[in-house]
Amino acid sequence: MNQERREQIGAALRRYRETVLEHNLFLLRTLVEKVEAQPTPLNCTEPAAQSLRMQAIQELIGVPESIEAPRDVLDDSAISSLISSASLEGVNDGSVDLSLRQEYFAGVQASIEERGVEIAEFPPSDFKYLCTLISGITGPGLPFQRETCQFDFITPLRPGKMKAMMEAVYVSARNDTGEGEHNQLTWLWEDWEIAVAFKIGGGPRGWGGSYALYCRNEGKKQWKWRYGVHDEEWYSDVYDNVEEFLGFYAHFNEQTEDDLKGDISSLEGLAWF
Repeated sequence: MNQERREQIGAALRRYRETVLEHNLFLLRTLVEKVEAQPTPLNCTEPAAQSLRMQAIQELIGVPESIEAPRDVLDDSAISSLISSASLEGVNDGSVDLSLRQEYFAGVQASIEERGVEIAEFPPSDFKYLCTLISGITGPGLPFQRETCQFDFITPLRPGKMKAMMEAVYVSARNDTGEGEHNQLTWLWEDWEIAVAFKIGGGPRGWGGSYALYCRNEGKKQWKWRYGVHDEEWYSDVYDNVEEFLGFYAHFNEQTEDDLKGDISSLEGLAWF
């Protein structure tokens, strides 16, 4: 991979982070405003109500315990801390462990070879380079929404916890013959000929995730690694490279203002418990 391509991937990652951060800061301001606007519950002192407001915020985004008032969440120092601790840029900011990533790639390659699939390139060069820049890409949304609804683009690796990820390799089975193993790909991307795919990002539901797909179709006849994501029966377009996928993924399952409002606990309900 030449330097120009590396710069393109780096620029795409920066755009993704900036886009996700901008929307997440909008959601954070909205959260503070909606919580502050809630009336003090009956027979509740104002200090107690303030504590309940902070509890309502903590349910959706963990803030430092030193913050005692909702408005303080929007201080520059608090936001600077939350960008990392709450992944407001949609990435995992842990250090990149290249040896761990190499172990993961070796495990996936072994799983592909076990299935007897021949591929011209592994790992995908654009994906491999992206993994040298960041340890994980976890999607837009505030923490509670991400943990309950979002599928990662790249799930961060954990030592000793990679076996299932390295074995998440699928050979496509099409049903017109009635033969072959039915798996995550059986009903998906049916206009593509997929030789093999491996899951690169997981989420809250087992039936879904982000995939690298070694594929081609009538319009794009070259066998190469491409990228897509599915959430149960729904599936995205197939993207030619990580730059294109990052542009799409910045808005994938994007948390809306209405979504956020539905997640905010009422002070009355919190006071009851």
